[in-house]
Amino acid sequence: MLKKLALVAAAVGAVAAVRRRSSGKAEADLWREATSGPQAVSTPTAR
Repeated sequence: MLKKLALVAAAVGAVAAVRRRSSGKAEADLWREATSGPQAVSTPTAR
C-alpha cells in the first residue's frame, strides 16, 4: 500500500513539474509575440 502511494505521489509531482515548465514557455512565446513585429502592443526603445 505504501509503495502504491509513493508511486502515485511521484507521478503527480512529475506531471506538475512538466506543466509548470510548459506554461512558462508558453508565456514567454506570448510575450515575444506581443512585443515584436509591426502590430506590437509594446516595443522596447533603445537608449
